[in-house]
Amino acid sequence: MKSKWILAFAVVLGAHSLATAAQINILSLNQQLKAQNAGWVAKETSLSHLTKTEVQSRFGLSEKLTPEIEFVNQSPKPMTVLPALLDWRNKDGTNYVSPLLNQANCGSCVAFASIGVMETQMRIASGLSNFNISLSPQNLFACGGGACERGWMPDEAADFLKTHGVVDEACQPYMSGATGEDVACSATCKDASTRTYRIAGYSQPTSYFKDVEKVKLALQSGPLVTTLSVYEDFMSYSSGVYKHVAGKWLGGHAISIVGYDDATQSFIIRNSWGPEWGEGGFAHVSYKDLSGVGSQTWSFQIPSANGSVFIASPRDYDYVTNSMSLKSQSTVAGTDSLSVTIIDANEKPVLNVTCSANCEKAVDVSALPDGRYEILSMAMDSTGHMLAQSPTQGFIVANRQPQISLAFSGKGVDLKSMLKDRVEFSIDTTSTSVPLSSIEFHTLNAAGVETVKRANVVISNMSMGWRTNLVPNGHYDIWMVGHVKTNQFDIVTSTPHLSVETKN
Repeated sequence: MKSKWILAFAVVLGAHSLATAAQINILSLNQQLKAQNAGWVAKETSLSHLTKTEVQSRFGLSEKLTPEIEFVNQSPKPMTVLPALLDWRNKDGTNYVSPLLNQANCGSCVAFASIGVMETQMRIASGLSNFNISLSPQNLFACGGGACERGWMPDEAADFLKTHGVVDEACQPYMSGATGEDVACSATCKDASTRTYRIAGYSQPTSYFKDVEKVKLALQSGPLVTTLSVYEDFMSYSSGVYKHVAGKWLGGHAISIVGYDDATQSFIIRNSWGPEWGEGGFAHVSYKDLSGVGSQTWSFQIPSANGSVFIASPRDYDYVTNSMSLKSQSTVAGTDSLSVTIIDANEKPVLNVTCSANCEKAVDVSALPDGRYEILSMAMDSTGHMLAQSPTQGFIVANRQPQISLAFSGKGVDLKSMLKDRVEFSIDTTSTSVPLSSIEFHTLNAAGVETVKRANVVISNMSMGWRTNLVPNGHYDIWMVGHVKTNQFDIVTSTPHLSVETKN
């Protein structure tokens, strides 16, 4: 069957190129950074040579920021002495920050920043670092009024999260990053109304002014959404404390602040460009940087509760064969047992497991047909009354080893001709039962050096871009490898090797 698992893998997808953006020479930039004792290092990244069209798709703030003007408000030192270091990735030894995301080829940064903050605030409210919840940036963006080409605004996202809420990721997976196209709000699961999460309210600790102390004070309660002006050198940030040094202003962007460090006089930010950018997707930005980090901030309040229910295993997008490791826990007062339900693609319950409030057991799924399922855990009291339920997650059952195939072709380019600049490929995957769990793009140069780029979520009709201007000119063998990997087997398919020549 054609792959139906629709979610954006978010690194190598690109838009059609119209013009080449100005590019910074990394060697010259690093020399300039060293000469100025700037405190940070640049590198070639997956974003440092994007075209103008691709650059704009990595932002998405509909407001045109004016970086040449900055209002500064100097608040008095707070009565409470604040810690010199706060990092919600390591707060008293616990990481509360939800997994890093990547907006890819769509101007959806506002939705990603907002979802990242909301997920982390829910973890903080639960008191559990492994509270596993994945909310849907696609749902927030599509239903709130955002659009890939024009972006959105954080206050609109905050309003929507308060009045309407957002569904879980399994209910409406992220597609726009793969296609660069908008998705209808209505493209949700049928029971979306029962799978919606809201914030209780939000505030703006800062609005169009810089106030480091006020931002630091607000961060004591959790991460904040913020905006910044992106310059060309920011695209090449690798490590250290960023402060704009070189390059033109490119556009407005939304990110989140997850902490600060007075020792380095910097905010710790979480971006939505994937782990290959910066310090694993994060960065330190100087308090004094003119990009505007912290000048506008939004703080979310999560509804109070007497506990939480969560599923630690299976995780979203796990592939299982015959037996599944089930791990679920409830911290809701009065919980007597957990009722865990597995639901098929027709929204029909197909398996129910009852266990204790701290459940860890192997579950036999060998009788289930291959395909995608959702799992939900409910906390029950001693009378059988439901007290609370977990977020819904999705996973794949693959009891039979599928027959799979994989093919790729040039998209608007003859791969037998000399290749230059950015080359785009169309990818076609087929399987007799379940979608592929991953695909890899391999290149082998004349010196025998092989590189591999992997996408861990596979969608139907994928495309991929290869920027040949970032590799040495010459001969390459290129091919793709596909996997269906579960807890018991790894089925592999490979395309034929194709010999190509690059010259830029």
